[in-house]
Amino acid sequence: MTGKIMGSTVRFAALAVLCMASSRVAKAQEVSSGSSVAAQALFDEAKRLIQQGDAAAACPKLEESERLEPGIGTKLNLANCYEKVGRTASAWILYLEVESDTKRNGQVERQTLAHNRAVALQPKLSHVTINVPPASRVPGLVVERDGVAVGAAQWGLSIPVDPGTHTVKAHAPSKRDWESTLTVAADASAQALSVPELENAPVTQQRPTAAPRPLNRGLRTGAYISFGVSGVGAVLGTAFGLHAISKNNASNSPDKCQGDTCLASGTSLRNDARSAGTISTVAFAVSGAALATGVVLFFVSSKRGEAPTTSPLSAGAFATQNGGELSLRGAF
Repeated sequence: MTGKIMGSTVRFAALAVLCMASSRVAKAQEVSSGSSVAAQALFDEAKRLIQQGDAAAACPKLEESERLEPGIGTKLNLANCYEKVGRTASAWILYLEVESDTKRNGQVERQTLAHNRAVALQPKLSHVTINVPPASRVPGLVVERDGVAVGAAQWGLSIPVDPGTHTVKAHAPSKRDWESTLTVAADASAQALSVPELENAPVTQQRPTAAPRPLNRGLRTGAYISFGVSGVGAVLGTAFGLHAISKNNASNSPDKCQGDTCLASGTSLRNDARSAGTISTVAFAVSGAALATGVVLFFVSSKRGEAPTTSPLSAGAFATQNGGELSLRGAF
């Protein structure tokens, strides 16, 4: 029973794989068919245009047809179209490609046709020679003709080109780009052009950094004063808080107070404790407000470009027999 189940599973998996493969083949065939249809339509339109004498409009359609569906027949017609519009070098190289392709395929008639057309065109080809003197051959030099790189092996070599205007460019690291154009006539015209020594490119200068903005000493000083006041308030609040606790504890002595009933000395101690407690509360409140103000002023002054410095203030407070003392030192 297990063997039958396993066998069915394997067959099902194989069927699924086969279906997937068939689907992919069908999609590939559909895409290929679509390209073939478009390529044939372009080819037919190009032939019609050539018959009407409009080879200039026919050549782009043959180019697209060849791209979609490469074929010897399309390439041969494209070469013929190039020849009609005067693109002799492009036609010549396509005839040579057709000759090579048909030779491999045994298409003797097309091979002979392509060979004869290439031979007939060769004497009519126009040429361009790009010379690069040794002094111009700096490291990293790149020479281009009509946007296509011209390798060092082509320098000084007469190369067939289509008649018309051609642009030659040269560029290299740390050098100014160079560009020139030349017009090549038809019927075996020859042009030569030399790449000059490229000029040094100007050294890129770094933009000067902006001068630091003047320090906002008023805001920073205000921040430090607020921090000092906050510290003083905290110390003072602590000192008077401890003083209040001390006075209150002293008033709780049996010879001073019994519950809420106090002698004159006990009453005086409790009054002093309340006063010290009130001062402590006010001092802590001031300390908190000053601290918040100092933080705001400090960050505002920092955003304006001021470098942090050491606080110029110092504060201190301590308890005495008569209450407390406060000291504040600093530079303003």
